[in-house]
Amino acid sequence: MVTLDNKIGTFKRDSTVKFETNRLIIRPPCIDDAADIFKNYAQDREVTRYLTWRPHSEFSETQRWVNYCVDHADTPSSLIFVITPKDTAEVIGMIDVRLEGCKAHLGYVLAKPYWNNGVMTEAMRPVIDYVAAKPDIYRIWAAHDIDNDASGRVMLKLGMRYEGVVSATLRHPNISDQPRDGKYYSLDCVSLSPAH
Repeated sequence: MVTLDNKIGTFKRDSTVKFETNRLIIRPPCIDDAADIFKNYAQDREVTRYLTWRPHSEFSETQRWVNYCVDHADTPSSLIFVITPKDTAEVIGMIDVRLEGCKAHLGYVLAKPYWNNGVMTEAMRPVIDYVAAKPDIYRIWAAHDIDNDASGRVMLKLGMRYEGVVSATLRHPNISDQPRDGKYYSLDCVSLSPAH
């Protein structure tokens, strides 16, 4: 699982890190996940509406994306996890953590049949706890399109503080070629973890 190197105050990387909740397993991606991702959400226009990438029209696009995710699932600048229900083990979503110096930026996607059931909030909690325990991470933040209130509700349920709107900051090619306004949220890791 997770080990702490007290000499340098950072986590030793372990690509086998996974989290288990009441209903879910959150684990690093593998090549075999491409079929579930393509079927469950990568080609869904409604799911990808507020994402930074267009829906996949070909399975090969998803395969390339999953290869990228596997290669970047556990690096000094990123952590990527897939979300699977315990009862099916089918990939229904993904969490992307981009590590930026003393900050961590969260992104996520979830298949539509699982919306409005607390699934993303449940999946994000252990990931946030894991990242917040990193002594060199002081701020966890996320943003969503000005019109994506559902994502904002997830952020608030996770205890994130609403910070405000930033103009022309997010690019969502499924809505517009122009940058769109975004709502920003954050968590202060010092108050979350005794490691700080």
